Amino acid sequence: MAIHYDGAASTATTDQHFVPEIWGEGIYRFFERKSVFRNLVEDYSAVFGSAGFGDVLHIPQIDIITAGDKGVGADVTYDATVTTETQLTINKHKYVAKLFEDVLEIQSNADMVAKYSRMMGESIARAVDADIWGELDGLNLSQALATDDVLTANEFESALAKLGEADIPYMDGDCFIVVNPTLYADILNPSAGLASYFIRNDASGEGSGLRSGLVGSLYGIEVYMSNTVSTGGNASTIPGAIFHKSAAAIAVQNDVRVQSEYSIDALGTKVVSDMLYGVKLIDSANNQKGVKFTNAA
Repeated sequence: MAIHYDGAASTATTDQHFVPEIWGEGIYRFFERKSVFRNLVEDYSAVFGSAGFGDVLHIPQIDIITAGDKGVGADVTYDATVTTETQLTINKHKYVAKLFEDVLEIQSNADMVAKYSRMMGESIARAVDADIWGELDGLNLSQALATDDVLTANEFESALAKLGEADIPYMDGDCFIVVNPTLYADILNPSAGLASYFIRNDASGEGSGLRSGLVGSLYGIEVYMSNTVSTGGNASTIPGAIFHKSAAAIAVQNDVRVQSEYSIDALGTKVVSDMLYGVKLIDSANNQKGVKFTNAA
């Protein structure tokens, strides 16, 4: 499928070879700032980085074996190794493309370079977040909310109980809460039951975390806000979730990059930023890794 380029300007021929160097760092920086989910799940990118090829990653699940009692004079009993696997496929290739008929004019203006870098970086970040959330909203365990985008203390405590009963270590620092903006506003509501348990980052000197969506912690679990998460809807709408880092995985084969070429036909420079990756939910009825919230019917 051909890539479609948006936009046009005036006319000028410029040296396109410097475009990746000028734009690449800025696009990646804005991608990192806007990506909420990438750092909250397991990252297997290094596997593909070292191999340099392949498109499927086999992630084993090793079940816990019950410890036995050693009898005096008796041999130990060996359990058969039983493992299941989840396959993560590199099948997501997202891009942002722009045609500049006068890229020199754009590059001579630092503010314009920053604006276009922000747009391209944020666009790819949103696509990656949407794909990761598209996996996480399929968590097996769920906690129903009595009111859309409203989380009561009792409902939250019930979700914590479900995490504990499923042996999900939500106190180890690798569990996260991600909610939509409306549900986050409810958590902050002074009259809401959870507000007194919420510790804001900006109030505790951790304001820098706001750049990546981290807004504070609830019962010691870091809370993130993302526009990727749905709002309103019905009983099938997922407005947020509590999940362990191991609940999903991402593998990036080609990280955010910038390429360009000069087009004689268009008398302009084509600039493309793209990313090649795959994401996968690692959660099953026998290996639960989180709890999703569901809105009212």
